[in-house]
Amino acid sequence: MQVLLIDALNLIRRLYEALPHGPDTIHPDNMDNAAHTLERVLRLHSPSHACCVFDSRGPTWRHEIFSDYKANRKATPRPLLEALPGFSQRFQDLGIRSVSVPGFEADDVIATLAQGISQRHGHVTILSTDKGYLPLLGIRIRVYDHFNQQTYSPESVLTKYGVRHDQLIDYWALAGDPVSNIKGVPKIGAKTTQNLLQEFGTLDALFEHPPEGAVGRRILEHRDALELYRRLLQLRTDLTVGLNLKELRYPTKSA
Repeated sequence: MQVLLIDALNLIRRLYEALPHGPDTIHPDNMDNAAHTLERVLRLHSPSHACCVFDSRGPTWRHEIFSDYKANRKATPRPLLEALPGFSQRFQDLGIRSVSVPGFEADDVIATLAQGISQRHGHVTILSTDKGYLPLLGIRIRVYDHFNQQTYSPESVLTKYGVRHDQLIDYWALAGDPVSNIKGVPKIGAKTTQNLLQEFGTLDALFEHPPEGAVGRRILEHRDALELYRRLLQLRTDLTVGLNLKELRYPTKSA
């Protein structure tokens, strides 16, 4: 079983930004480009199952516990939001079902599906440029950036970030993640965070046995914030998506 999980808005928005558009319109080629790109992706990966996962509209559970979550991120343009049902229909015409879960980002839905499929010994490719999926990497889960034609592996994460993929949540909590508006701990940057996690392994170990000096004091002073950041960054894998894998088979019998 080879399952392709497509971060739909990530794909659509990358193509939207690459084309000229007005404040109240999208480029007439935008929808065609998205459909053609998806066709190329399907040919490349030859999945046995596939689906396009969309974010739900409105605030999510993360906004409920942290009102400034992604507050510095540019909002999805209104004309693009209004066009999303049309994109979904084009994907459906290609035999790819669209999925969303109210109150949750696509990230959590994809994480839930990926975890469940891998536990059933299926192989998953997540199509997205979003680095937030990298902690999910494993023997049966990979992340593919179509626009840079790059497949991420635990080895490439270690090279890029200086920490293992299973340490990324703690890494971003400590060093900060501007995309999610996670501030991190003041005066603890990427290099210090790398050194800390290489030595201590986890954020919990740092709480239990903080290093001496200013760095240890800062970590303890910001413990509540760090635990909140970690919760925000951790992808949910316990959603009820309400899908049977048979519904995601590709190509469909009607295709």
